[in-house]
Amino acid sequence: MRPRFRPPAVLAMLLLAAPVVAGGRDPLPPLSSPDPVLAVAAGTDGQGRAVVAWIAREAGLEHLHAARLSGGGWQDLGGVLNEKARSNAAKPTVHPGPDGSVWLAWEEGSGAAHIDSYLMSNLTPDGWTSPAPYALRRNLSDAGRSRSFVAGGGNRPLVGWTDIGTLGRTFPSLVSLRVWRGADWQVTPPVNLDPRIPAFMPSVAQAGADVLLAYVEGATAQSDLWVRAWNGRAWRTLGGRLNVRPRTYVFLPQLRIDPAGRPVVAWLEDHGGIDALHVSRWDGSVWRRLGGVVSTPGRLASSVSLGFDVWGRPVVAWNEGPDGSRTVQAARWDAGHWMSLGGPLNVDPRADTDHASLAAGRPGMVLAWREFMGGHWSLQVRRLE
Repeated sequence: MRPRFRPPAVLAMLLLAAPVVAGGRDPLPPLSSPDPVLAVAAGTDGQGRAVVAWIAREAGLEHLHAARLSGGGWQDLGGVLNEKARSNAAKPTVHPGPDGSVWLAWEEGSGAAHIDSYLMSNLTPDGWTSPAPYALRRNLSDAGRSRSFVAGGGNRPLVGWTDIGTLGRTFPSLVSLRVWRGADWQVTPPVNLDPRIPAFMPSVAQAGADVLLAYVEGATAQSDLWVRAWNGRAWRTLGGRLNVRPRTYVFLPQLRIDPAGRPVVAWLEDHGGIDALHVSRWDGSVWRRLGGVVSTPGRLASSVSLGFDVWGRPVVAWNEGPDGSRTVQAARWDAGHWMSLGGPLNVDPRADTDHASLAAGRPGMVLAWREFMGGHWSLQVRRLE
């Protein structure tokens, strides 16, 4: 049995504090954590309730925590969630389970520079499942940190995985899909259109009977963004490349399926030497861009997050600006245009921010990020209307 931990008493009280103001749409209660916060990820459980996961450095170790918005306040979801008490966690993500539950996925290793396990755990009525059965454990010489997770049909894990080419391999970086079969992983053939060309940054989603992968293929500054579908037997390509300018710098694709069953992809792409945010939606035949550049022209965009509001309209959140003064921004696609949701959204518009992450569920949208305030990286949450 993996070790279980209780949060410090002060942290537990802060997490469970639930002041509710009449109307129910007022600012959220704070979600507090020991400083510094190293990473933040938001998402929902399968019932649409917001869940925030984060990494905090405590007693020299990097611990994974999570909390769920419930009854107007934050419910702690189990204290320290690392698989091993003295290992460091990194890069958490939050995912809804089709059975109404929530999944976490994260990296964990024995040192800050040696992450060698990719872990997944499902919160059930009996607590968090052990990540050991699903664990993908690889040395960094063989596996990249470029991967993604989703809970597919039957609540089974699906992982988009990148293998880095080495001197002993014929091909460079390859992306494949790993499908949990109940006792082990089925590994698909590579998704690469050309296995001689490196692929990386997969983003996975379940769309009916198919599993979709958005990924980047090509040299770093000469790459293209594709979406391909796995039907259990073979890969097929959905339309053409998504990037606006062929063979350019493409980064951080985020693939999601909207409530109408349409794939939507958000990504960053070079635009005159600056990373700019774009969004496209599949109409059944071709990819159609939703407007032009979403982020502010001429300002560096980062930390892409994509979701859908209660009416199914796409919503994106991101950080924007140069290192040291990045703001938190969000926008919604409405009547053929991107409408700002009031940015900058950070507590101090002059403070640096990153890891903007969106939890968009039926009860509403919650945005989480970390912000450099008073000499510390702190955890912040805000409700979006």
